[in-house]
Amino acid sequence: MNDMVYKGPRCIKCSKPVNQNTLLCSNCSQKTYYEKGFVLFSYNNQKVANLIKWSKFSGHFYYLNSIKHFKEHIDFSIFDGVEALIAVPMHRKDLQKRGYNQSLIIAKILSTLSGICVYYDIIEKTLQTKPQVGLKRHERQNNLRNAFVLNPKAKKFKKVLIVDDVVTTASTINECAKVLSSLDIKVNFFALASEF
Repeated sequence: MNDMVYKGPRCIKCSKPVNQNTLLCSNCSQKTYYEKGFVLFSYNNQKVANLIKWSKFSGHFYYLNSIKHFKEHIDFSIFDGVEALIAVPMHRKDLQKRGYNQSLIIAKILSTLSGICVYYDIIEKTLQTKPQVGLKRHERQNNLRNAFVLNPKAKKFKKVLIVDDVVTTASTINECAKVLSSLDIKVNFFALASEF
């Protein structure tokens, strides 16, 4: 299982796998609304890709419990000052179709590891968007524009951590963080995997 953990160079801001001699990944070199992130795996690893596909599309969400076995590889500094864990929300129709939100399952696992509570209704996805897979960066950003709405009770938090399964261009996390920043809430994130 240790061969699943990415051991190469990482972005100094979000820890996404990068090529040699690169300090910031292509996401973090543009405007971001998150402060810091952590990515556990590289999606380029076939075992990781299978884990995510099975847990996301084949109903085998219990495979996500394997995250607990990689606790020592998680950079726990992403939890510093964090008061709430928030899973990237799904639109209600997409949630009904799949039956579960894999990012929420990951958030619950992180809650057991960090002791920080998961909050379920801080952000809501009110627009049903196209899947991000296959879209270019600007298409991903446009696809998610105004898709998320913030619950006013979010203002009780000063810092939160957004949880997602896969980060590619970080458009989803950045859009959620942008909404939260409207209330001056600082944002870190955790993602299970990312492509180079």
